[in-house]
Amino acid sequence: MRMTDEQKAAARAVIVTAAGRRFRVDGMAGVGIDALAREAGQTSGAIYAHFASKAAVFAAVVDAGLIRLRAGMDRCREAGTGWARVFARQYLSAPHRDQIAEGCLLPSLSADVARGGAELRADYATALDAAIATLAEGCPGATPEERRAQAIQVLVLGGGGLLLSRAVPPGALADEILAAADQAAGTLLGPAG
Repeated sequence: MRMTDEQKAAARAVIVTAAGRRFRVDGMAGVGIDALAREAGQTSGAIYAHFASKAAVFAAVVDAGLIRLRAGMDRCREAGTGWARVFARQYLSAPHRDQIAEGCLLPSLSADVARGGAELRADYATALDAAIATLAEGCPGATPEERRAQAIQVLVLGGGGLLLSRAVPPGALADEILAAADQAAGTLLGPAG
């Protein structure tokens, strides 16, 4: 019996979600198709029914991760004025830092993207630029250029702050790094809405 288009899309989504968890924790080089299949509760053949290669799975994970990033920004809009600060505070939180498998792809997968091919990097740039534009809408700058610069700074603080905070053992230094990044975001964006 053939799968419907909806069933195929659902199966693909399960694979992308499961692969995203593994790639965020183990990196692109640290996991193979068999491990991705196990994580998704599938066979490696099922993975290949949806994707031509591990690189194609990774590209889908990156795309989905950047969509999730923008969705997180959109949820913060409900805070009203100052929503970009709400986003930064949530992004630079200990729970987000500690949930690597479920967290944002920026601190976890950007280095793998940088080592990827031209098409992956171009797609990443396009999606990241869209996320920057979304976040800029909530930044307090006086001009569109200032708001765009602030949005980039927030993403740099967020991604870098999480990365450095995760790179050291849990404890005082990890918390100091996260707090410093959050303080810098607060200085940049002002109070939360």
